[in-house]
Amino acid sequence: MLAVSKSQLANYAVLPVVMLAFFALRIVAQTHPQIEAWIPRWDRVLLFALIILLERIYRYRYAVSQRHVLKRDIVSNIVTLYMITFVTGLLVLPVLSYPSAHFLGRKLIFASSDQLGPIWLQIVIITVFVSFFRYWMHRLQHESQFLWELHAYHHRVTDLKALNTYVSHPIDYALRNVVVYLIVGIVGFDPIAIVISASLTFIGGGLQHCGADLKGGILNYGFITPEVHRWHHSAKVPKGYGYSCNYSVDFPIWDMLFGTFYLPKKDGQIVQPEKIGHPDGLPDEGNYLRLLLKPLGLWPQALMSRYREKLP
Repeated sequence: MLAVSKSQLANYAVLPVVMLAFFALRIVAQTHPQIEAWIPRWDRVLLFALIILLERIYRYRYAVSQRHVLKRDIVSNIVTLYMITFVTGLLVLPVLSYPSAHFLGRKLIFASSDQLGPIWLQIVIITVFVSFFRYWMHRLQHESQFLWELHAYHHRVTDLKALNTYVSHPIDYALRNVVVYLIVGIVGFDPIAIVISASLTFIGGGLQHCGADLKGGILNYGFITPEVHRWHHSAKVPKGYGYSCNYSVDFPIWDMLFGTFYLPKKDGQIVQPEKIGHPDGLPDEGNYLRLLLKPLGLWPQALMSRYREKLP
């Protein structure tokens, strides 16, 4: 009985230990660009490796093999981690900075970050704003038909794994995770506040696609843990929850406030969905190029369909 108790305690300890460790590593990565120059996104790669190891140690009973889409996952991770932020900044930043440059004669809305208060207050403001923005953007990506066409590919995965964390259409990912930080940067917040806040929100949701059978315990009500996020990816949307539940990307407080939090219990134990996947039963998409082009109507079959519609 004692051994079982120790095993359970060890399981509950994994998430907080990993979250604290990677919060520190995230700060190091953001404040030491010389390391980033040698190994770009090294902290994300290290987190991937650790989660994959945990998935081997703590096997999830409803686990589904993702080997058949491994190439798609690798390509998606490379595009998301190394290209989307750069391209989004290139395209969107001039648009966001135009009002400030045109009306105020400077790139940033506030000439000095000191005008926005002390560092600790800026961290709080950024964290709350980013988390709130991402909740509503994510929710909109389920409720808007066009945005759902982009986002739906992320919901066609049949299990949550480290390697499909970034399986997403580039526009879908940028809207939810990149644009908000460009806005924060344009406002003129202190870079240190932005770094710390970004690290907090990253850790808040960085482990949500961990496929290991890890217990969140009280963390389920403060962060987006795998146990919480699996219900967002459930193939069967819980009754009464409309399009989905658990929309928060980093902290579940917004789901709790707006009535979209769902984490059922049975006999005192957290219940998990038996099947992960698209709510309409669509199969996973293993072709990254189709994932990229089809929602925009640029996939050959989509182009042919549009051509036929125009025929007399």
